[in-house]
Amino acid sequence: MILIEHAVVITMDAERRIYRDGSVLVDGRDILQVGRADDVRPPGPPDRVIDGRNRLVLPGFVNTHVHLSEHVNRGVLADEIPVDRYMADWLLPLYSAITPEEEAYSARLACLEMIRTGTTTFCEAGTLFDVAAVADAVEETGMRAVLGRWTWDPAGHDGRMNMATDDVLRVNDELIASLKGRAGGRIGAWPLLIGFGTCSEALIRGAHALAEKHGTGWGMMHFASHPSRKTADTIPLDTFDEWGVLGPRTKLTHMVYVGGDDIVRLARRRVKVVHCPTAGLKHTKGLFERGKFPEMLRHGISVSLGGDSGNGSNHFDMLRLMHLVALIYKDARLDTRIMPPETVLEMATIHGAAALGLEDTIGSLEPGKRADLVTYDLDVPEWRPLLDPVNNLVYAATGASVRTVLIDGRVVLDDGRITTLDETDVYRRIETLSRQQIARAHLHMAPRWPVVS
Repeated sequence: MILIEHAVVITMDAERRIYRDGSVLVDGRDILQVGRADDVRPPGPPDRVIDGRNRLVLPGFVNTHVHLSEHVNRGVLADEIPVDRYMADWLLPLYSAITPEEEAYSARLACLEMIRTGTTTFCEAGTLFDVAAVADAVEETGMRAVLGRWTWDPAGHDGRMNMATDDVLRVNDELIASLKGRAGGRIGAWPLLIGFGTCSEALIRGAHALAEKHGTGWGMMHFASHPSRKTADTIPLDTFDEWGVLGPRTKLTHMVYVGGDDIVRLARRRVKVVHCPTAGLKHTKGLFERGKFPEMLRHGISVSLGGDSGNGSNHFDMLRLMHLVALIYKDARLDTRIMPPETVLEMATIHGAAALGLEDTIGSLEPGKRADLVTYDLDVPEWRPLLDPVNNLVYAATGASVRTVLIDGRVVLDDGRITTLDETDVYRRIETLSRQQIARAHLHMAPRWPVVS
């Protein structure tokens, strides 16, 4: 048993209780008790007691859309590259050249970033090739994850990235079966489609059928590109509805270009939506003008947050994502009441859990749920004065104040020290692998300013 005592505890339970002097008792991988410090009483001597004075305890964040395979080449795309050329000229050459070792180390780096900034669970947007190597890497870090393989069936693409529809569905079927229950249930797999007009009707219907067969969710990116880019990302939601693929198992990412009828349909079908705000802004999707995420939330749609990729958002820090979402729509609507910090924190925790079908397992600190939790150091300037903990968290806190992280009851970050893998080795190896991959892809990138060796 692990007892965290005398901390500020934000439970995210149904009543949204915050304990100013609270404790959390963890037994194995589960939360046993949560409440006022005087009321939390271990049935026996705990194996470890963590002094929570000057600490805040929060459920781990859930990042519902990440591309692990781009962390190995994060920052390769200069701002002047047209968004229309990202995929054809840069990303596809990089993706085609990646090795299993590079995918595994890229996953390790991404997981390290998430753990150090308070995220305990994520959903992949599609490992490129070697899901087995990535699953090994993620299991090593101790994170909770939904994984998947890069899945599309476009015509006119040759080489390593191209697969026929039946082959894609077969590979996904085998993958989901092979990862089911991995790492004591921490790791599983879904069919995850790329979207952007790269998926046939047969693939979309097939992914939905696989989700029904295996009892998982399925996801794809949709309504994601600015209309000026003339992508095929224009399949209307009523067509999806006719195909029978909209429902509680469906997770749609980006969803910038939706109208009122779309919002009503998404709410009626209980579809989960993932908002990737930093990627939306960096890729100039028209988010400020067109994003309807506050309206989706008002209609009861579960909207969670995603970090996207190492060359889209360029980071997986949920605190930065929350901060942006809490601000941008206030200005867009000229209304300070839009997206209060409480709503944004719900997006990063309980909505994230719901998006992955894990609402009964994670997302809040309650007895019987998994012990996925994060402690923050309150003895840093950004947390003082502590008049409203949620306000401080969303508007002022940074990942630098994360001190300890538990996932499934296991301490993976212990007072600032990663316990599950050699962090220094990851950083050193990434520097080498990144340059090797870029060279194999025959790409050239360099800082605009001169770098003196």
